[in-house]
Amino acid sequence: MPDEEIELEEEVIEEEGLKDKLKKMREDLKACRKEKDEHLAGWQRAKADFINARKEEEKSRETFVKFAQASVLLEFLKITDSLEMAMKHGDGGIKQIYSQAKDILKQHVVTQIEAEGKKFDPAMHEAIEKEEVDDEKKDNVVVEDLQRGWLLFEKVLRPAKVKVGVLKIKS
Repeated sequence: MPDEEIELEEEVIEEEGLKDKLKKMREDLKACRKEKDEHLAGWQRAKADFINARKEEEKSRETFVKFAQASVLLEFLKITDSLEMAMKHGDGGIKQIYSQAKDILKQHVVTQIEAEGKKFDPAMHEAIEKEEVDDEKKDNVVVEDLQRGWLLFEKVLRPAKVKVGVLKIKS
């Protein structure tokens, strides 16, 4: 066999090998694309499920808040009933009604903010008035609680409206 024939044979063998490699690469590419499409579809389903779950959670939270408010309002209707009875009968039931209201607040972990005699704290108190004081110890201290403040689970529900002592400037 002459050298030219050997070279042609080698080229044919090489071409056939390249065709096989190309065919295998195309099959691999097709498999990768299929796998990619499956992963993409799965991710899109998971994303849609997550969005739907978030929407359901928001609806549940709204429903919970509505019904939580309803239970508190039902308890306060007891006070309304007691006030109506007290007005009809003209008796001194106001202390009893006040006690009833405080019990309801206590059941819902609502507590009063102690203000009078305490150092003014803008996170807990709202300064409505100021009063000049002679004693340095009363400077920036709550002199009078004008409207009670309330905490809900140790968080300010409504700040106390207070009169704050301000040290009188001596001339």
